[in-house]
Amino acid sequence: MESLDELFQKAGELHGSTCPGVILGVQMALLGCHLIDLDEPKRSENRKKLLVLVETDRCATDGIQSVTGCSVGKRTLKVVDYGILAAAFYNLETNKAVRISVSTDARTRAEKLYNHITDRYQAYIQAYKNLPREEIFNAEEVTVDLSSFELPGPPPPRFICDVCGEEIVEGREIKQNGKIACRRCANLPLYYKPVKYLTVS
Repeated sequence: MESLDELFQKAGELHGSTCPGVILGVQMALLGCHLIDLDEPKRSENRKKLLVLVETDRCATDGIQSVTGCSVGKRTLKVVDYGILAAAFYNLETNKAVRISVSTDARTRAEKLYNHITDRYQAYIQAYKNLPREEIFNAEEVTVDLSSFELPGPPPPRFICDVCGEEIVEGREIKQNGKIACRRCANLPLYYKPVKYLTVS
C-alpha cells in the first residue's frame, strides 16, 4: 500500500482539496480495513470482499472511497446518511464488520495539541494526520443487516413498470393490484416533484 502521505494526497485529489474531513476518512478507512483483516483493500483479490456503509455524505466519504476503492457504482459503498461521521467496514468473505466513529473530543484534543497553529483548519489537519488513531476514533464490532438486494454482484433482473414503462431493478418494484409499478406510479414518496416533461433534443 502507498505511504500515508500518498494516501492523503490521492484522497485530496479525488475530493478537490485536502481538508480535515478527507484526512479523517483516510484514517478511518485504514483502521476499519485493518480491523476486518483487509489491510490491502484495493488488491485484486480483495476488491469483492469489502463493503463500506458511510453515515455521512460529507468529505470523509471521499477519503474512504479513495483508500478502499469502494464506490456507489460498484455497489460496495452505501451512503446511509445519519449525519454522523462514522462508517461500517464489512468483510463479505468472513462476515466480520466494525463501525468506526470519530471520538467526541477529537476536535478539542486537536486544538489543545496544535494550539501553536493559529489556523484551526490547519490544526485539525495536522492533528488528524499525526495523532494515534485510538485518540481520534472509537471502534466497535457490529453485525450488518442487509438484504440480498443491497449486496454487490452481477446485474439483477429488471421489471417494467406497467404504468409508465420505466425499468425497475429487482427488489425495488412495487406490486399493486396485480401490477408492477415504480415508486412514482405507486404514489410513494420521492426525492423530486414532477413539473412537466421536456422535449429532449
